[in-house]
Amino acid sequence: MFLTDPALRRIAADTNDVLPERLWRHDTVTLDALGDLARVLHKTALGFTDSTTTLDKALARVGEMAAAGRRGLAARADLHMAGYHQALTDALAARERHIVLGAMLVTAYHAWRNHRPVLGTGDERYLLLQPGDPARGVAVLRQRDPHTWLVFPDTEAATAFDIPYPGRVVGEVAQTDHGWTPTAYTDPQHRQTQPGLTYPLPVCDDLASACRSLLRWWHLRHSDAWRSRTPAQLTPAELAHLTA
Repeated sequence: MFLTDPALRRIAADTNDVLPERLWRHDTVTLDALGDLARVLHKTALGFTDSTTTLDKALARVGEMAAAGRRGLAARADLHMAGYHQALTDALAARERHIVLGAMLVTAYHAWRNHRPVLGTGDERYLLLQPGDPARGVAVLRQRDPHTWLVFPDTEAATAFDIPYPGRVVGEVAQTDHGWTPTAYTDPQHRQTQPGLTYPLPVCDDLASACRSLLRWWHLRHSDAWRSRTPAQLTPAELAHLTA
């Protein structure tokens, strides 16, 4: 899974910026304004991570006590939940602190990010497959030529789309005058050596939908609904689902 760090996951959810690590750490040693921003961001990120752990434990405690109460109610038609009110109070307090720290984290990130406008450039980039929703996973994009990117879903994306290709190439997306054109394959050499294992898909409006189209095709390709069809043989509803 790509976004395992709570701070990076929250930043991705709010900004759609997917970072491979806490890149601001490299700026914390500088003694200028950028360093000040990086140190504030780093301290806030550490606090947010601690808050995530605290809130998770508090919610787990409430859940355990609620489950025990349900078992008692089923067994004796009675309800005895000593300490439940305090556990619930602790969870609510942890939630409020987490909300405040989350807002502080994103604000601090924006302040630092304004001085780092070139993040995500180069021959590798990272993309939320569903903007604003890290639970749908991340696509790692590696540049093949100036307008074409190879697509590799992370483990979370492969699980979310139910395909057996975590960390493996699932095709490419090419930018054209008409949008983004996805082509599904599991080996780039198939374009030349085994064209029957290469599947051109409909043009999509944006990069994220083109990447999702690849994963949805492979989900269909490995399901009983495939029936040995090519993309050109899919129904209009199936094609619309690919590009959604």
